[in-house]
Amino acid sequence: MKYGVFITGTDTGVGKTLVAAALALHVKKRGLSVGVMKPIETGVLAGKTARSDAARLRSIIESEEPLGAICPYSLELPVAPLTAAQLSGQALNPDTIRRIYRLLSSRYEYMVVEGVGGVHVPITPRFNVMDLVKQLRLPVVIVGRSGLGGINHALLTIEALRRKRIHMIALVLNRTGPVRSDLARAQERSTVAILRKQAGVPVLGPLSYESGLPDRFRPSVIELVRSATIKKLARLTQRSGRRNR
Repeated sequence: MKYGVFITGTDTGVGKTLVAAALALHVKKRGLSVGVMKPIETGVLAGKTARSDAARLRSIIESEEPLGAICPYSLELPVAPLTAAQLSGQALNPDTIRRIYRLLSSRYEYMVVEGVGGVHVPITPRFNVMDLVKQLRLPVVIVGRSGLGGINHALLTIEALRRKRIHMIALVLNRTGPVRSDLARAQERSTVAILRKQAGVPVLGPLSYESGLPDRFRPSVIELVRSATIKKLARLTQRSGRRNR
């Protein structure tokens, strides 16, 4: 593996899968072999794994890896993975994730790993998403909201990662809802401007709002692949990979 990146979010539902899929597909179109992984996913209903985030990542790059390798832990309850695992009688083992990741990363030039929720989300009572990032030794791309509330969530996430000395490639801001009013546009401009001054990492976006997700996931990803934001993000991840080798 030449390059790898861990996609995390400032919250749930901020667009991690959309960004991860677009980045993976863009890199594949550029001629690199790409592997994807979503180590843990919650809220996956029995019999509907095809609509899971892991399945969408697998499908978008036409991966031949089994879904069980891309997502070792698929849990039905839409709650934090620690709780979902406890209530289902499962145990989440970070060492299992690390072994599967190492196997996958040995096969590809570029790995995109999508996290679950935000950086403080617990996986076991003493192990959270940040610990997983440290274990996998990957730099991070943060996906956050471009609107009201985005400043606080983004800066808290950046501070937490900085304390753990985890390298951050960029903060990607995403419109999680339509921006129609003058007030909403002003809120977004304020969020973007302040974060560009205070984040201490490159701030990309905001990405356009995509209505109808997840039913329009593939066309939305294909459109996003062409965006300047994803192209720049790919360059930043590759630059980070060269720096860390």
